[in-house]
Amino acid sequence: MTQAITIKEAADRLQNALGTLESRLSPMVTKLAEVERELASTRNADQDRARLANELDELKAKYEELLRREQDFSRLANETTKELDSVISQVMAVLSQGGGFSGDLGG
Repeated sequence: MTQAITIKEAADRLQNALGTLESRLSPMVTKLAEVERELASTRNADQDRARLANELDELKAKYEELLRREQDFSRLANETTKELDSVISQVMAVLSQGGGFSGDLGG
C-alpha cells in the first residue's frame, strides 16, 4: 500500500506542478497575444503608410502636370493677346488713314 500512496503522492505533485506551470504560463500567453496584435497593427500601419506614399506620389505627378499645362496655357494666352493687339493696331491704323470699310454689308 505504500507504493500506492507514493504513486498517489507523485500524481498529486505532478498535478500541482502542472497547475503552477499553467498559472505561470497564462500571463505569458496573454502577453504573447498582445504582442501579436501589436505586430498586426504595425503591419497594417506599414501597409497604410506605403499606400499613402503611393497616393502622394501620384498626386505630386498630377500637380506637376497641371502646373505644366497652366504654364502652356499662360504662354498661349500671352501669344494670343499679342496677336490680337497687333491686329487691333493694324485695324486702327487703317481706320485712322481714312481707309474705312466701303463694302456692301447687305450680301
